Amino acid sequence: MFLLPFALIGCTTSEGSGERPRIFEIDNTAEVFGKQAEGGVTVRKHYMILDPPEDLTELKELAEKYNKDHPVEGEVGAAEGGNRFFHLYFYRESDELPRDWQPDEGYLNTDRLEHHRNDVIASITWSDADPQKKYHSYHKDEKGKIIKQVRFVEDRLVE
Repeated sequence: MFLLPFALIGCTTSEGSGERPRIFEIDNTAEVFGKQAEGGVTVRKHYMILDPPEDLTELKELAEKYNKDHPVEGEVGAAEGGNRFFHLYFYRESDELPRDWQPDEGYLNTDRLEHHRNDVIASITWSDADPQKKYHSYHKDEKGKIIKQVRFVEDRLVE
């Protein structure tokens, strides 16, 4: 009887710590701009990373692997000779941006992802014209101020 409470305590983990990093697309936030028939199409996708790694190279590799496992190129086409521009943004969970966050387009109150740029911790950009993927990883303080950042072009670290 005395061992049961200790066994239960050992089985609990605090939310957000000790978890394996997990990435999911934030619902109702994908954006597509431009017209396929006119040549240029921009695709923006937004993801949340739960329990992201602190090492910025590992964060880049995590976003890179997610993109390889969940490619977005096949989702939108472009006219012949046109280009597609891809922007993937990865956010951390915060008090202002919880894991179940959804955009709010209310009459007096709006809450859109552009209001949460402080929580962006990684991004990937590329296009059909420039297929080299550019990766940015950020370590930010609680208020979103960048403490450290790294930038890669494919696997090459850029200063």
